[in-house]
Amino acid sequence: MYELMHGVQYAGIGMMTVICLSFIALPVLIAWFYARNKRNEMNKRSEILLAAIEKNPDIDMEEFIQKMNPPQKKLKEKLLKKLMWGCIFCAIGISLLVRCLWFHLDGFAETECSPFGGVLFIFIGLSILLAFFVGKKFLAKEIEAEEEKAGKQ
Repeated sequence: MYELMHGVQYAGIGMMTVICLSFIALPVLIAWFYARNKRNEMNKRSEILLAAIEKNPDIDMEEFIQKMNPPQKKLKEKLLKKLMWGCIFCAIGISLLVRCLWFHLDGFAETECSPFGGVLFIFIGLSILLAFFVGKKFLAKEIEAEEEKAGKQ
């Protein structure tokens, strides 16, 4: 009996180790992939720039670099994206809570339903919405200047 309990306990420790390592390894891998992608992008741009200089040394470099770079997203677009994701996360959280409440009221005893996931999604959505409203308040002048600049062009 002790061996069975010991085996179960060992499996639990192993699972916790895998979970903890995934919380450490996953962000590191994401950062590494992001940095690698940026480095590859930069190398490709420099190769294109060198090839353009070799073919035509009289090229206007500033204009060429501006055409090569993708257009930057405006502050208003970034804020609206935060608003969209905040609403999506809140809607998912509310739907999970409603599903859990529905299962509880209908008496589905065999279905385990925890409101933790719904609450988690709602809090994530609320934090993104908070970032949207704070960003909107603090970046109002910059957004207005950006719109005036776009209007003049």
